[in-house]
Amino acid sequence: MTEDIDPVTDILIPGSVAGLLSTAALAICGRLHGKRASAPISAVSHWLWPQEANQTARPEWRHLLAGLAIHQSMSIGWAACNALAVAAARTSPRLRGGAAQSHGQRVALAAATTLAAAAGDYIVVPKRFTPGFEYHLPAAHIAAVYLAFGAGLVVPFLSKRR
Repeated sequence: MTEDIDPVTDILIPGSVAGLLSTAALAICGRLHGKRASAPISAVSHWLWPQEANQTARPEWRHLLAGLAIHQSMSIGWAACNALAVAAARTSPRLRGGAAQSHGQRVALAAATTLAAAAGDYIVVPKRFTPGFEYHLPAAHIAAVYLAFGAGLVVPFLSKRR
């Protein structure tokens, strides 16, 4: 199954696009909620500096850079999970199908991966390892960020098919 996965086209590119789109959504939602655009992006830096978690409203460069690096790394990690699911769907005789079904499967698997990421981020992990978006954004904006992430997992595949 893993031999069907191209690390660049199946993991690195979708993970990077998902990370970039969700980072843009974080910045936009931060501004819409009356915060600095960098505040929700920097929030995840509380992993490294828990005693400074409240300072991410006016982040220093180290908070912003750490937030960006952690967010992008986690996006690529979740893209790897998505690539494994896509490879499993490709090799499953029950799930194989034509291009239309493949598009639908890709979207469904990206949605499932996004839901798993959100559940992992806010239900499974201890509070110390949440993304920290909740410090700066309401739930509706956090949902928009995850929606952008899920779209990022699918966009490279759909644009490659066109």
